Amino acid sequence: MAERLDFPGGITPPTRKARSTQAPLREAPLPSRVVLPLAQHAGAPAEPCVEVGQRVRTGEPIARAVGLVSADVHASVTGRVAAIEERPLHDGGRGPCVVIEGEGEDDWWPLPPLDWRTADEASLLARLDGSGVVGLGGAAFPTQVKARIRELHEVDTLVVNAAECEPYISADDLTLRHHAAEVLEGARMMARLAGASRLLVGIEDDKPEARQALEAAIATSRDDEPPIELRVIATRYPSGGERQLIKRLLGREVPSGGLPADVGAHCHNPGTLRAALLAVRDGRPLVDRVVTLTGEALARPGNVVARLGTPIAELLATAGLDASRLHRLVMGGPMMGRALGELALPVIKATNCLIAATREELPDPPPEQPCIRCGACEEACPAILLPQQLYWFARGQEHDKAERFHLFDCIECGACDYVCPSHIPLVQYFRAEKDAIRARRREAARADHARHRFEFRQARLAREEAEKQARRAARKEAATRGGRRHAGEGQAAEPATDLRSLRIAQTAAKAAERKAEKALARAAESGEDDPAVIADLETQLATARENLKAAEARLQAARDAEENAP
Repeated sequence: MAERLDFPGGITPPTRKARSTQAPLREAPLPSRVVLPLAQHAGAPAEPCVEVGQRVRTGEPIARAVGLVSADVHASVTGRVAAIEERPLHDGGRGPCVVIEGEGEDDWWPLPPLDWRTADEASLLARLDGSGVVGLGGAAFPTQVKARIRELHEVDTLVVNAAECEPYISADDLTLRHHAAEVLEGARMMARLAGASRLLVGIEDDKPEARQALEAAIATSRDDEPPIELRVIATRYPSGGERQLIKRLLGREVPSGGLPADVGAHCHNPGTLRAALLAVRDGRPLVDRVVTLTGEALARPGNVVARLGTPIAELLATAGLDASRLHRLVMGGPMMGRALGELALPVIKATNCLIAATREELPDPPPEQPCIRCGACEEACPAILLPQQLYWFARGQEHDKAERFHLFDCIECGACDYVCPSHIPLVQYFRAEKDAIRARRREAARADHARHRFEFRQARLAREEAEKQARRAARKEAATRGGRRHAGEGQAAEPATDLRSLRIAQTAAKAAERKAEKALARAAESGEDDPAVIADLETQLATARENLKAAEARLQAARDAEENAP
């Protein structure tokens, strides 16, 4: 049984969490200026809804979500909008940001509190939609999209992913130590929305204080609340991956290219659950988050609650940054995090950890050497892939073969990099290959989009022609009936239109519409953020609906002709 409830591969690197877990969770100072990117979540960037010079209050919306997968952005301080302009982003590019000059104090934009136990689901979803809550584990996927899971899947288990397996990061650990009861209440709320009857918390055994806080919160649960099961698992990276945690806790295999919901599971991280609860219960949108500040270049590492948009340099200064020792700044963990090029970047919704590392702590990687085909990467891979083979496909730009070998099942955990004796940056190759394949898909989507636009136009012309023919037939039939009544003689009716074939065409058109709706909904659920892909799916749906209208018009015209026949 123990072997079944486990995932293959994995590694056990030094956790290096102790330096940031010695001090209690604290509030970071209120920043005097914040920079809020409009693309700090998965999906399409939000669109600004404020103007330069406008005074905004803490929690007031400053940008609204756009499209199926997006999230609102709210003012994290009270002040005036100083600029709406392009600024450097964490991925190395540039994007629109709203800059707010703070007034030094909070004047909150209030939202009415909701009782999630009695409020209807539509109200809860609307509140999450308007609160800008996203996944705080690092992916930043909009929570309001994920909360609609029951529209497409039947879920029986909600999993609280408290594993936090990556080295250095301890934001969830400290969140649970201080707010375990609110995390569990948020889990119950999200379980209600998902339709899950079972709640399960998975936590690694290197977090005894968080485990004790959870046990105390579970012991004081109300009698009328669904029970919550706490499961402690051995520390191993990457146990925090959704597929890997579901395997360890439930023994279920998420299929290739699938989602946890495909096997009846639904995962949320502790910070996300608490943020969702605060948005509903207290009317507090997402304007801050817990951030781990760690690394040997800091004199006072720890975890802080920081306002979104706070300049990273200011935040690290509160932890005693020694800039002369800083060699590398990483947002996230050392395995899956992103190296940042400058300290002026702001804290965003995906900033769960900032590592200010010295050269001795995180040295530059050795030069890449030729692959010796040792197979260590395959043994370490938790997704049961063949990293060595994928590496050769990526280098040779053999995109079709890379896809056939399930490249997109790679969770980019870095376990293969960690064990590679040749120091090959395998994850970099895999990311580049994924980007290349996505670019090909975008080009194909643009071509499909043009084709569907043409089909959409043809369907519209066909519908208009069918409606015109139906009107002509009705006028002709009316004239024929009038002539027959005047002549006083009965004549044989013209053959009736073949209603059966028209009904079949209508049924096929309805099936095509349903298929297009499901494809669009699944793209939203999986986090598809390519505008070309979304536009193509929306065009397919519009074309299917136009085809259905045309089929229904032809069928109705035939029915009218049959009913009016003498």
